[in-house]
Amino acid sequence: MRNIFTLVLGLIFSTSIYAQDVNDNVRFIPQSEVPKMVLDRQEALYPTNFVSQWQVQEIDGMQDAPNILYYAKFEEDGRPGFSAAYLPNGMLVFHSEFTPAEIIPTTVRLKIEQNYKRFEVHSAEFISLYSPKREIYLVKLLDGNQMQFVFYDTVGNEIEKRDLPAEMLFLMR
Repeated sequence: MRNIFTLVLGLIFSTSIYAQDVNDNVRFIPQSEVPKMVLDRQEALYPTNFVSQWQVQEIDGMQDAPNILYYAKFEEDGRPGFSAAYLPNGMLVFHSEFTPAEIIPTTVRLKIEQNYKRFEVHSAEFISLYSPKREIYLVKLLDGNQMQFVFYDTVGNEIEKRDLPAEMLFLMR
């Protein structure tokens, strides 16, 4: 009996450890840890905006420069809800802007209503990717306690998560 209890306890413990997100390599950092080229680019693109926080993401746990992204969360004209992602060399990967449900384009809203009838649109992020150049809506849907993220282009075509760059998954937090 004690062996069975130990086995069950071990399975529960190992399952809970396995279920943790070990690839969540995003952490908050002070501005002093952000490379100068990233800070300069943020300042050049958004000179009047206040950066409220910086985060760094090590993609796939790699710590070499091509696998690191820096995220700036900032206010634009006093409005929060903006972010930008940069490579260590200062190259802008994407820019996102919070979008209330009411101002999501009709073409996108109609497709969502058709494809996700049980869900209510909560909000969205309008994302401009720069390489390759694409514009995408990340839409947050709610159905009671259930939350789901879906992606659409600007004309209402749904985009599968597997077709998105890994950097965008940061926004689904």
